[in-house]
Amino acid sequence: MLQNERKEVLKNVQSGKPFATGYQLLYRGVLKPFEVWEIPLEALIYNQYNGRIGSVVKSYEKQSHTLNPEEESDIALIEKFLWESKKDANKNTMDSLRKTGQIKFGIVSSDGVIIDGNRRASLMNRIRLDAHSTQEEKDRCKYFKAVILPENATKKDILQLETSFQMGEDEKVDYNPIEKYLKCKDLEDAGFTRDEIASFMGITKKEVDQDLEILDLMDQYLAFYEYDGIYTMAEGHEDSFQKLNIALKQYQSGVANMWNYTAQDLNDLLGVAFDYIRLNLPQNDIRDIFRKPTQNSSSIFGSKERWNKFFDHHQEVISSFTEKPVEEYVRDASGADITPCLQARDADWRKKMNTALTETFKKAQDEIDSQLSANAPVILISKANSALESIDSNSNGFKNNIQSILEGLNKLIEKATALKSEING
Repeated sequence: MLQNERKEVLKNVQSGKPFATGYQLLYRGVLKPFEVWEIPLEALIYNQYNGRIGSVVKSYEKQSHTLNPEEESDIALIEKFLWESKKDANKNTMDSLRKTGQIKFGIVSSDGVIIDGNRRASLMNRIRLDAHSTQEEKDRCKYFKAVILPENATKKDILQLETSFQMGEDEKVDYNPIEKYLKCKDLEDAGFTRDEIASFMGITKKEVDQDLEILDLMDQYLAFYEYDGIYTMAEGHEDSFQKLNIALKQYQSGVANMWNYTAQDLNDLLGVAFDYIRLNLPQNDIRDIFRKPTQNSSSIFGSKERWNKFFDHHQEVISSFTEKPVEEYVRDASGADITPCLQARDADWRKKMNTALTETFKKAQDEIDSQLSANAPVILISKANSALESIDSNSNGFKNNIQSILEGLNKLIEKATALKSEING
């Protein structure tokens, strides 16, 4: 059904009796009551940029074509993406829809675009087309119960409602982190402030800032391997990007400036981190590359000498293998989704690089462990000295069990004396 036809159907629906009244929505900053209508499912179309499948759709469109929710073939793709986004949750919701029908109301635009309820509508359509569904189950899924927004609702109004309902409610099925990052970007591009975005999504402005920073890192990662815009190739690495973002901000601000590294050194660090993320090195190990050094631990980037040695070896390993361009992998792709071809490219790269890169990393890690072991006595003595200096003899805690505390101190003094004699020979 085309846009004008959908509009006409929705107007006719609104000329009758509403299913419910007084449904409260925060619309344009004001809590207002709306009527809920029973709308024929065939008069509605999906929002292909639904927050739940945003990364998959954008990845697909980058590879193939812009999806048209009025085209049968693209409708099938959107429904496939919605189904695969949360299969277990979808099965549970489907069972509920079969037994009781739609309970939670949706929101649609005046021309029939589903703003909130894409997943439920797709499951209702699935039940209607399922040959195993009973007529009673099909009847329960014939109409979609939803608020119909006014014709003057703007794109910003719709984005605000969509985000608030999809990502701002605790009971919603968890979203892929990348979907949240992309939603932040979409809202900022639409002209919303970061404070407004935080309010819509039920998070803090600091979290919005971090989400946009991490998305920027992901964009750099994808461009690094010629996967621009194909966000499915960054899935599964969100934690590593989060840790990398924290470390980079510390280094860029100078908070973690252990040696006089340059902007080029930080750029080199970024490239190395990307390679080890692509290698699928465990997150805790990847963190050892860029983690800010502390008194009891260190990182490969924590020492100029260590970093330069590691980076030179890393570059030798990387340059030893010339990777085939993306075009050669996607040339014989079956279907429009080239993600499997790109995954095969990554798998080939890992097969060639895994042993040498892992050995390079482990060698640097062993050097750090050896240094920490050598410094352990100094660290322990420093800790003991700090503990003694921090004692407040006037505190109530000091007066309780004073005898056992003094005995412990005497033992420390005896041990310190023995160590001093051993050092002096």
